[in-house]
Amino acid sequence: MTLTRSPVLLLLLPAAFSLQLLLLSARIKVSSASGHFEFQILSMQNVNGQLQSGACCDGSRDATDQRCTTDECDTYFRVCLKEYQLMVPSAGPCSFGTASTPVLGGNTFSLHNAESDKARIVLPFSFAWPRLYTLIVEALDFNNDSSSGGVGGAVIGKAVASGMINPSRQWQSIEHNGPVAHFHFQVRVSCDEHYYGFGCNKFCRPRDDFFGHYECDHNGNKMCLEGWSGPDCNTAICRQGCSTEHGSCKVPGECKCLYGWQGEYCDQCVPYPGCVHGSCVEPWQCLCDTNYRGFLCDK
Repeated sequence: MTLTRSPVLLLLLPAAFSLQLLLLSARIKVSSASGHFEFQILSMQNVNGQLQSGACCDGSRDATDQRCTTDECDTYFRVCLKEYQLMVPSAGPCSFGTASTPVLGGNTFSLHNAESDKARIVLPFSFAWPRLYTLIVEALDFNNDSSSGGVGGAVIGKAVASGMINPSRQWQSIEHNGPVAHFHFQVRVSCDEHYYGFGCNKFCRPRDDFFGHYECDHNGNKMCLEGWSGPDCNTAICRQGCSTEHGSCKVPGECKCLYGWQGEYCDQCVPYPGCVHGSCVEPWQCLCDTNYRGFLCDK
């Protein structure tokens, strides 16, 4: 038996498929994140003023003690931040970012608070921080690459740090002891304003408007302002005692009665208009008091 498809069905299939894709995309919740990785060099020790290759940064060695005495190295640092790698290759993209410091000093130096800004590198990210990372830090000599402005200077020392780091105000201290140079640096990850969590991907911005009335705690959880409730803190808390069945409110402390109800707490029904000696249990009733009768209980 041969199956055939009608031309109408063939025309409907692409439209139905497009509608399905539209509905699917509408369900996708876009996740945003924002934070930055910070690197800061603290000290450098290169007593002999030489490169990782063994050559002097500037000039030749002294014939007497074989030390590099002509001039000191012009030391700066370059960092390469990438995803966690157990075996770090010598080449490859810096997928999380790369940057360099200016020249920070000579062979040996230690930086104080006043000098710390130029020794700090900030690499922003706009993805959920993966917690695991690999950082490659190179100490370079500027004068050994005058043709390219120091961007690819000769290597004095190279350190590789891999591990886990969570967003925190605290720094992680790391020391590198190489065959030529010893340098000390620190790193940390911080979430930008209004972003929270280990991945800096939990967003919470305080607001007090139509869309919500809340502040944010240190974990990024919403804390409703006084008089408001609900997941987004946009449900007003009515006056205490206000009937939940016959009253409502749009602002805290209010108690507005539904049609047919009255009283401070909206717990009293409105009797039928003109009812004289009667009452009600439900709106628009006129239930006569003792010894009274008639449609309006007026007899």
